[in-house]
Amino acid sequence: MKEMMCEMMKNMKPEFMMEMMDEMIDSNMAENFAPKMMPKMMPKCLNNFLSKIPEKEREELIKKIVDIITSKYYDEGINSTFVKEFETDVNIKGLKIASKGGKGSVGDKINPMDLFLSGLCGCTAIAVGRTLEELSIKGTVKVDGSVKKSFEKGCIEQITLNIHVKIEDSSKSEEELTNIILEGSKKCLISNSLKCELIKNVIFE
Repeated sequence: MKEMMCEMMKNMKPEFMMEMMDEMIDSNMAENFAPKMMPKMMPKCLNNFLSKIPEKEREELIKKIVDIITSKYYDEGINSTFVKEFETDVNIKGLKIASKGGKGSVGDKINPMDLFLSGLCGCTAIAVGRTLEELSIKGTVKVDGSVKKSFEKGCIEQITLNIHVKIEDSSKSEEELTNIILEGSKKCLISNSLKCELIKNVIFE
């Protein structure tokens, strides 16, 4: 039976399969089997095929998944539960993340410092992006960063933010734009609250 179904699916046109799956998802039958299948099938599908999805569509898929989760469980708020040693389960409005931080942090796990830095990058990107919008300067803004920390001193010593900007059209010089961008970045409440050294680099692309 299994082999026969696999052979049938091989011969189906992708458009027909999509249409059939759409109808199944909206059916009463899906309400019964989907909750049982999803915990097993979704991780396998993501693990096997996520990297094969074109970049733009992959980004949209990930954002949709996160938006669906947080829109349904936003009232859970933000919290973190200690698991053991350097491990913690972080809950961001229903989005559960297994985090490993401190000296036990590893590259393939999101650690608390990653969450902090991503928030700082997001806040800075909004501050700069809105500043350019207010001045009718069209362009894209992307911010990345790094943290220099000292476990011996028990603090963050330095944060570096790289503000990548691609301006579509402007009569202003790079020096003028740099001043506008750095001034706009000061509207970020998170960076204004930091006591450590903060380096901001403006990179035009």
